[in-house]
Amino acid sequence: WDATLLVHARRAGILPEEHRPKVFSTKTPHSVGTFLVDGAVAGTWRYEGGGVRTEPFDRLDAATRRELAEEAERLAAFHA
Repeated sequence: WDATLLVHARRAGILPEEHRPKVFSTKTPHSVGTFLVDGAVAGTWRYEGGGVRTEPFDRLDAATRRELAEEAERLAAFHA
């Protein structure tokens, strides 16, 4: 998935420009982990302290937050 963000010429449909600096560093070629909601980048995640921390760009509804928490638990188990 991250490769799509790196090589896709027009990524505004999946990553709004106002959130681009949150995903890509201007100092290194690396991007941070992202998660999707309805096919668009909706926030970032990172593995820390044995768990996955998510940071949505905008407010998520309760059902989406629940799904995100469940997926974060599965990802943390994978990284463990």
